Parts: sequence; structure tokens; C-alpha cells
Amino acid sequence: MTMLRVLLLFVKKINTSFLFPYRLPIRMHSSPSRLVILALLLGPFIAAPRGDAQNAATLPAVTSYNLNKVKVSLPGDLAGQVNMLLISFQPEQQKDIDSWSPAAQSLLHTTLGFRWYRLPVSGPENMIFRWWENSSMRSDETDPETWPWIIPLYVNKDEFRRSLQIANEKEIAVLLTDKQGHVLWRASGPLTPASRAALESAVAAAKTSHP
Repeated sequence: MTMLRVLLLFVKKINTSFLFPYRLPIRMHSSPSRLVILALLLGPFIAAPRGDAQNAATLPAVTSYNLNKVKVSLPGDLAGQVNMLLISFQPEQQKDIDSWSPAAQSLLHTTLGFRWYRLPVSGPENMIFRWWENSSMRSDETDPETWPWIIPLYVNKDEFRRSLQIANEKEIAVLLTDKQGHVLWRASGPLTPASRAALESAVAAAKTSHP
């Protein structure tokens, strides 16, 4: 029996006279009084879903520069109605990022309003380190057409992960978000046939709910 049903049975059988020891113009054991008690008892349960919505994973506000040296403010500058974020925390995770790229590129060509981004995440390093790191990425990415969609982030990694509810840095995180940065779907690690099918279904569902 659920907690809600237990409370309902309790209110139905309760003798409300102990709550109101003095005689009042109305009968306090009537239905209205029971409704008041029910509202008081169920208040925490009714409020809970609102709290869950407030705690939903969301891309935090951050400003950086893409590999094309253009300033980008996230999540405001996300270009898609549905956005796929490939988030890595270590250079050696690039192989796992690359495993998702063909699926992301295929969705880009077949799904209106879909965009994908690579977000390599590092700590809040100094400007010299950032310049060196970004220059190295440009050297590795020989196709300049990909540069606008690669946005290195230099942030507090723990706070960033908490905002997106990413448990650790051991695996890459793959997220689908809406234009406001709210997470709609997630996966981790390298692409598998099962995760590709799940991604395509999630994109289709997101397009239906965020046309």
C-alpha cells in the first residue's frame, strides 16, 4: 500500500475532535475539516515534484571561445532546438568522443534543428595554457569546418559536473539538451549499437516535444 493511500485511510477514519477540543459553530468531524487535514498531511508530497524540476540537470552558464576564436556563451548560444554535447575530461578520452561523431554527423544531416558540439573540459587554467591547448586542438583538427562546434571549457570541473549530474570524469558524457540547456537524455562511454539506437529514439522524441 502506498504512502498516499495510507494517509487517505487515516484521514477517513480519524476522529477530529482531539484537534478541536472546544465546541465551534460547525461540526469539526465533517468533510471540510477532513479536507483541511488532508491538505496539511499531503503538502510535502505535493511540493516534491516542483523541487525535482528545480534540481534537473542543466548546462551551467559559461563563456568561452570555440576553436574558430569566436566568443561563445552557453547555453544561450546553442544553435539547435536539440543539441548533442560530447563532453570529455581527459585527452585520452578523444577516442570515445570520435566513436560518437559519425552518428552525430548523420543526425545533423537528417534532423532539422539538431546541432552537436564537442566540449573538452579542463580546470580554470591561465591564459598561456589555454592558448597552447587550443592551438594544439586546432593542429589536431585539420578540418576548419569543425572548429565552430568545438568549444574548450576552462571551468571548475566539480561544479560543472554537479550542474549536469555527471558522476565522475572516468568516462565521457553524451547529453541531449534543449536550447535552454536542460538535459533531455544522457549516455556515457563509447558508442555501441544499443546506445546509437537509444540516441536516435531520444532525438526523435525531443523533436516531438521541442519542435
